Amino acid sequence: MEWCEVGSDWVSRFRRSVRRWYSRHGRQLPWVGQSDPYTVWVREIMLQQTTVTAVMPYLERFLARFPNVETLASATPDEVLRVWEGLGYYSRARNLWKAAGVVVDEWGGTWRRSAEELEALPGVGRYTAGAIASFAFDRAAPIVEANTARLFSRLIALPVAPSSSEGRKRLWSLAERVVPRVRPGEFNQALIDLGATVCGVEARCEVCPVRSCCEAFERDVVDRVPLRVPRADPTDVFKVILVMRREREVFVIRHPEGERWGGLWGFPSWDRNKPVSCTKGEAVRVQRDVAASGCEVEFLVWQKPFRHSVTRFRLHLQPIAVQWQAGEWLGTEAGEWVSLEELENRPLAVASRRIARRIESTEGSAMG
Repeated sequence: MEWCEVGSDWVSRFRRSVRRWYSRHGRQLPWVGQSDPYTVWVREIMLQQTTVTAVMPYLERFLARFPNVETLASATPDEVLRVWEGLGYYSRARNLWKAAGVVVDEWGGTWRRSAEELEALPGVGRYTAGAIASFAFDRAAPIVEANTARLFSRLIALPVAPSSSEGRKRLWSLAERVVPRVRPGEFNQALIDLGATVCGVEARCEVCPVRSCCEAFERDVVDRVPLRVPRADPTDVFKVILVMRREREVFVIRHPEGERWGGLWGFPSWDRNKPVSCTKGEAVRVQRDVAASGCEVEFLVWQKPFRHSVTRFRLHLQPIAVQWQAGEWLGTEAGEWVSLEELENRPLAVASRRIARRIESTEGSAMG
């Protein structure tokens, strides 16, 4: 396929069609018309790689706990991660906390209004900066995210993957062309809604208001655009999870930054190259692993295993409950003993929280 170039007449016709459609069919999202830059920023960070449905309850809870950038900046990272817990991609929460510090300490609590300045904040890329600038300050800033990338790709019959260098260049160029100076925030929201509800993975061309502007529709290649990059099969990872008890305390470690679940608390674990067999021999091996980390333990019971998916990995997790006997943890991860009550307040990954719930339900009894 060849490139499709758009002219000024095309742009004008496209804008009119999008606005007309949005006035009748735009989604009634709870934040439509919200222009507070702090709220817009938190919302857009949450929406990165996460659906609107999943974000809604988290956004409400987060804003109730941290109603403005000052309260967020004054919180601890653990407090922020605990409220974020379960939403995934935890680097987003850590960057929110870091960026709040920049806004308060370096910007004096006053938000910058241009996308270029906003992009300097930790965790804020070109899309998020444009979203804040257009939704909060009604600046004519272009946006390209999953929904608009799919829409734009079909409009120009993009012959390369949107994620490629050339693809990103073409899509951002089109976004810059079409964003109007008059009510750009509303227009950008209309584009997102159109991509989400009409120009989805399964395109609804029969009701599309801009199909007369769509080169992919004209060429009858809508089902082939955008080009899909095959996803690699998930990698199976097998782990033994150590649930080490000492009276009414449990031992937890903080996952190192840059690793899976970085910054969150969890339980010590060891990788295995095959499914874990709940045998006496494997229990002895775990005891040796723990001993190498400085502690002596007594085997209690194998807990029920479970699976958990994280991005490109399918985790097969086998918890093992042990009783601490002696020694001090000397493992590579920082760790500490916490009470069952304190465990509730620590930010945990979803898999670790599932194990924590089991511990709490037993109230200190033997786990099974």
